[in-house]
Formats: sequence, structure tokens, C-alpha cells
Amino acid sequence: MAIIESNQLLTFKLGTETYGIQINKVREILTYPTVTPIPDASRWVKGVINLRGEVAPVIDLRVRFNINNDPIYTQRTIIIAVKTQDNRMIGLVVDEVSDMENVDLERLYPAPDMGTSISPEYLKGLFKKEEKMIVILDIDRILDKDEMKRLSRQSTEAQNVYSASA
Repeated sequence: MAIIESNQLLTFKLGTETYGIQINKVREILTYPTVTPIPDASRWVKGVINLRGEVAPVIDLRVRFNINNDPIYTQRTIIIAVKTQDNRMIGLVVDEVSDMENVDLERLYPAPDMGTSISPEYLKGLFKKEEKMIVILDIDRILDKDEMKRLSRQSTEAQNVYSASA
């Protein structure tokens, strides 16, 4: 099981399921801003945004995990801005932010191979709240290294164009 550094989680919904990420990874929560598309990116990469001077890729977790392959983006669409272990900023599109939870780290369940679109490599574990299981995502692994390198290169190019036009 992946190491969890904090027992506080921000929970959110993707479809009808509840997921969590460590609160210490969250930088801000914002409504869906203007997103600059990245040519030739995966369909779950919506583009890049400027987050307080830092260009960040926007990943739609609903599409990434095959929960909603035809999502609608409105002013009610939520992005959770997170900072990865290697200091990359990423915007995660979710359906709604739910709550903050304190989790007993001793009572976490290991991430099983659920046979779904979410591979266990993207999970830190699960915890039970009342009668529901909450899936804890590993945000450092949501993008594979090759995809992140390509996005980083494209984000840098987008930042250079953005800086030149400012």
C-alpha cells in the first residue's frame, strides 16, 4: 500500500462514488476557468490553466477513469488544484467537493485490483465511512511519466506563448 503522509482527506464525487485525496496536496478549489487546449493531448487532458503564475495541466478525472466520457463543463464544474510530490501543479476536474475527513491510518484497507477502469496503481487505499467505502487516490500517479513529460513540455511552450503575448 502506498504511504499516506496525512490523515486528513478532501473528499469529492466522481459520478456517484466518493473519492479522497490528502488535504496537504490541495492548493485551492476553483470553478472551471478558461482552459487553453493542448494539441494532441489525451482526451482526458482538457488543457492548461494559469494558477497564480504557474501553468498547470487540467485533468478530467471523470474521463480519465471512464466514469463520464461526455462531461459538460459549466461555471459549476469544480477543479481541485493539487501539488504533486515533485512540485508539479495539476488541476483535477471533479463533479463536486464533498467534505474533509479525518482517517485512522491504521484502519486503511489496501487498494484491491477492482477490475474497473481505476487501476490499483492510482490508489493509496480505501477507508470505510458508515456503510460506504471511500477510495483514496494517489495523485502522484494519476498521470504516467511519459504523459507528464509530454504535458510538461507542451505546458512550457504554452507558458512561453502566454508570456510573449502578455
